[in-house]
Amino acid sequence: MEDFKFEEVAAHSLRTQIAGRIRLAILEGSLHEGERIVERKLAGQFNASLTAVREALIELETEGYVTKKPNASTHVKRLTPEDIEQVFDVRRMLEAGAVEKAAIMATASDIRLMEERFFDLLEAARTADRRVFMRRDFAFHEQIWKSVRNPYLTGALTRLVLPMIASCADRLVSGAPFDLLRDAQSHLPLLDAIKARNPDSARLAYSEAMGEWHSATRRVFEARTKEQANAAP
Repeated sequence: MEDFKFEEVAAHSLRTQIAGRIRLAILEGSLHEGERIVERKLAGQFNASLTAVREALIELETEGYVTKKPNASTHVKRLTPEDIEQVFDVRRMLEAGAVEKAAIMATASDIRLMEERFFDLLEAARTADRRVFMRRDFAFHEQIWKSVRNPYLTGALTRLVLPMIASCADRLVSGAPFDLLRDAQSHLPLLDAIKARNPDSARLAYSEAMGEWHSATRRVFEARTKEQANAAP
């Protein structure tokens, strides 16, 4: 090993860069639920090899953004109502503990950032920009997770929540019913409990708010499912 030297590599591999751009396109709605992803077309657009594109798609499949069956095409993942129920089950288990710890561990700087994210969320609700709203909703929660300073927890919740955020944003832009302002305001008791350094109140506020978020998300998915059923020949 003494005589062996690894070659220098770029800060971000081509695969990672391609995955990042596709991920962003899904989150921003440029690529929609169920849309087919053509590997050769992507390779041409990125001026990259098919191998790099396929490796990027494997990364995105692991994260839950795309789905691919053996010897079949790749599509942006379409979450079902059953998927959403399972996501919320796991999210409750992980995030409830995170908000409780945040009430103990968050610094004054962390709390200022949470407040900024909350006001950003309110602004998006008032301007009715649904895609921006969903991204800022995630940013608020992510700031809570980061305040716990456990990268494994933040990573797990990010991989769990972001594909759902993308799916919800796609449905919301199509006109599914959702009260943005009410949803934004439901985050305030949680923020106040963390600011008060009260872990029990933080867990309770989270539990109550999560019930609202779960119900609202379920309504969004049910509305889109009915819309698709009515549009079917």
